[in-house]
Amino acid sequence: MRRHTSRKWSRLLVAGVGAALALGVPGAAGGVAAASAAENETAGARAAHGVAAAAHRIDPHAYPWRGDGRTWEADGHGYFVRSCASFAAWAVRADGRPRHHSPDFLGDARAWRGAATVRTPRAGDIAQWDPGVGGAGHRGHVAYVAATRGTRVTLYEYNFRSAANGHRPRALNVRTVPAGNPSRYLRF
Repeated sequence: MRRHTSRKWSRLLVAGVGAALALGVPGAAGGVAAASAAENETAGARAAHGVAAAAHRIDPHAYPWRGDGRTWEADGHGYFVRSCASFAAWAVRADGRPRHHSPDFLGDARAWRGAATVRTPRAGDIAQWDPGVGGAGHRGHVAYVAATRGTRVTLYEYNFRSAANGHRPRALNVRTVPAGNPSRYLRF
């Protein structure tokens, strides 16, 4: 039994990585961009030298696994498609911001750690809820911070049931909450 499970996970991982390489990651401008450290360093160097960098916005509807009906399939980055972790990790890779830490293969939302934990969020951070806090399930919850305004944050997230998305699981949700609602913010 143990050997069968190991082979199953190995095949799943290989299939997910192959699918990710074949699909690519949608970038901020809608094209395909690899989220490599070299590209992040290049973007950071352009910004440091006064060259305009790409806009740091994402279209949450560009998430490659949105509404496709597949469930419990690997996204190639360590998560199941249409989970909060899959969407948040994709958003961090897709927003074009220079990063110091990868959001891939971090486990359930409760286990995520960023390059830094911050109290004051800014666009591009990840909001994280501990299990059972603010409507999060037993695995916790993560969401992408799309914007901040005073003491409120606008979040893009998947797999969080609320009135804003008709209480549907594995669906996009856009909501604005008090900045103190999440347990913490992670900066990658």
